[in-house]
Amino acid sequence: MQLKPITSIAVILLVVASLLVAGCTTTTTNTATNQTPSVSATPSAATHNATLENYLAVLNNTMYSQNDQTVKAFEITWINSTSARLHDVEVNKTTNLTYSGDSTYILFPTTQDATNHLNAMNKTAYSLASTKCENSSGGAPGAYKNVTGHAPQICKEYDRSEGASSSSLDYRRYAIVQYDNLIMEITAKNLE
Repeated sequence: MQLKPITSIAVILLVVASLLVAGCTTTTTNTATNQTPSVSATPSAATHNATLENYLAVLNNTMYSQNDQTVKAFEITWINSTSARLHDVEVNKTTNLTYSGDSTYILFPTTQDATNHLNAMNKTAYSLASTKCENSSGGAPGAYKNVTGHAPQICKEYDRSEGASSSSLDYRRYAIVQYDNLIMEITAKNLE
């Protein structure tokens, strides 16, 4: 009589194991909505922080809606659930200058955590360019406001540049930016 419970348990364990194995072989697809088709992201979008994912989507929409530039690339590579790299290429329609940017976005649990990270970074070659959150209607501050429902309270931008001028091919711009709990490390260069 004791054989029946053991057999039942073994069958249940086999069913559970089969279900677990079947779950491991399925693929997930990115079903995010309202994204411009040129946005590329890793397929495991379900593990991404929703605030950061929404921020990048709003930033993408903002960049594509600007009349003075043509976006040639906007490619997102997720580092982990709270950080991503963005590679973008735009052509300024007024100057006909093409520039490329590589940025890392890190979303911290709190503003203090982001401030601690920023304070620990080596910024000796940088100068503090701004602490004002004045452009909270457009661009990156506007994207932050759109996603969080409020303009950033802490805005810090550290900049440095290399090259002859902002219109020369050897020009490089580096920035470290904080909007509350979001840190952005940006490298931009002219391509042609």
